[in-house]
Amino acid sequence: MNISNFRNSYLIDKAYRLTLVSVTLTALAPLIATLVDGLFSSNLLGNDAFIAVSVALPIVNAVSVLTMICERGGAVLAAGQLAKGNRDKANRIYTAALASAVMVAVLAALGIWLNLDSISSGLTGRPESAAYAREYLQVIVIYLLILPLNNTFNDFATQEGVPQLATRAVATGSAANVVLDILFIGVLGMGISGAAWGTVISSLINLALISPHFLKGKSQFRLVRPQGDLGAIIGDNLKHGFGFNVFFIVVNAFMLLGNALVLKVAGHDGLTLFDVCLQIQSATFSVVLGLTMAGVSLVTYMRATGDIYGLRRIMNITASILVRFYGVLLLLMVAVPQFFLWCFGLDGIDLALARRVFTCFGIYYFCFCAVAVYATVVLQLAGHVAAKIVLVFAMGIIAYLSMLGLSKVSADAMWLGLIVGGVPILVASLAYGYRKHLKYPFYTKFSLVDKMPSCIKFECSIDYEQHNLEEMKKMIKLFAVICEMSDELSSKMYSTILALLNNARERRSRHLKYLDITLCELDDGVQMTIKDCGRPYDPVHNGMDAASVGARSATYRYMFSMNVTTIVWT
Repeated sequence: MNISNFRNSYLIDKAYRLTLVSVTLTALAPLIATLVDGLFSSNLLGNDAFIAVSVALPIVNAVSVLTMICERGGAVLAAGQLAKGNRDKANRIYTAALASAVMVAVLAALGIWLNLDSISSGLTGRPESAAYAREYLQVIVIYLLILPLNNTFNDFATQEGVPQLATRAVATGSAANVVLDILFIGVLGMGISGAAWGTVISSLINLALISPHFLKGKSQFRLVRPQGDLGAIIGDNLKHGFGFNVFFIVVNAFMLLGNALVLKVAGHDGLTLFDVCLQIQSATFSVVLGLTMAGVSLVTYMRATGDIYGLRRIMNITASILVRFYGVLLLLMVAVPQFFLWCFGLDGIDLALARRVFTCFGIYYFCFCAVAVYATVVLQLAGHVAAKIVLVFAMGIIAYLSMLGLSKVSADAMWLGLIVGGVPILVASLAYGYRKHLKYPFYTKFSLVDKMPSCIKFECSIDYEQHNLEEMKKMIKLFAVICEMSDELSSKMYSTILALLNNARERRSRHLKYLDITLCELDDGVQMTIKDCGRPYDPVHNGMDAASVGARSATYRYMFSMNVTTIVWT
């Protein structure tokens, strides 16, 4: 039975926004680096420099994804261990994630350095572009060594409840990259190596801002000595990390294969337009990762706490942002292709060809993003990991094979292969999810639980300014009657809520209005959970422990920018 008089969505929305921004910017950092380098190289150094950066883009993305596979699954797992109070296991997960991410980046950077000439000439197809690519890559390998530290620190800071710190670090580093590219290329005339050095220095700025949180003991995570379960921990990190990042792997593989096919069939102009599409994808695909990781983190937390309203809210927000963001991008690519040509300083490209390429790629890209988000937040969390991997890989493979087959007809027909690969897989993924929903109602559509809670549960929000405490008091009495609670216990609960409300009111920002309250009947007692978005404050260690409120237990956590206090009475 669920009792609710009013449920405010502000706390959920704020937690989602902060987590979304942090995760998106962390994923976007390496993409911003190469996008900015591509823009300035195109406008200041010419098309050959632009192609050199574009062909280096999937290499940088691939290394970034490999490091995220090592650490991102660990970040989610470690946060779960912290929520359970198992700090030792959380620290072992953190240590394994950081060490494995650094190891992968070192090996990748060494491999690129030893094969600079073959990589540069093999990916560009022109001596002029190959020279630019070699000059760019020999500096970018330094950036690849810094990347795993930034990715790990940013993700673990977000998961332990301080996404604002990661957001500031990534945003500052990305802004510095723009300024440094202008300085090094436009003012100092350092050429394409100036673009690469701007990326390296901007990543060091990110590291300088985020690392003190971990190195000076402010974080809940610590590096610890590896134990006998190191292999098992790394395996779990990789398994979950691969599930979260499989679509990035498909994207980068499609970039590499698509570049070679388009160059062969459509020539230099076709490759240039395809590279513009890839740059647009690189600039915006991090939103997919942000939507999936923010959704996964919060949906997992809401599901664990039995917050059905919050879970539905997160699912609806995720779908709404996905459709609006990528729908608008698709319309822009179809309606105003000249805007993107102007952004990249590409003159002399046939507008009809550009519209054809952008339209086909835009439809494919919208479908791919929809499948990636839906398959992760719904199918993967519902346990259908294999189905998710098959669907995501199928879209990339079918799109490439369709392009390859249609290229035998004509260069213009080749672009239709993108639509052939995109639309059917989107329909198939939605049909698969709907079939599972029919078989297990309320399982994969919104809440990701197979049944509604059977316990008695009361949810509401108190308005700080309107002081709707009398209504709250009536609801507690109703809850007490249904659960057969004593008057003494209901009085303790009301007094505790009032004390926490006064604490939250003193610490709240001016624009915060609500305190969220959940009361839930347990098998051996009653549990109360209070959430607010004020400054971090632990009432349990500041005069409101279990003994002071006559409770069995009292715990405090700072999760997703929310103060969460849980008290259990027998």
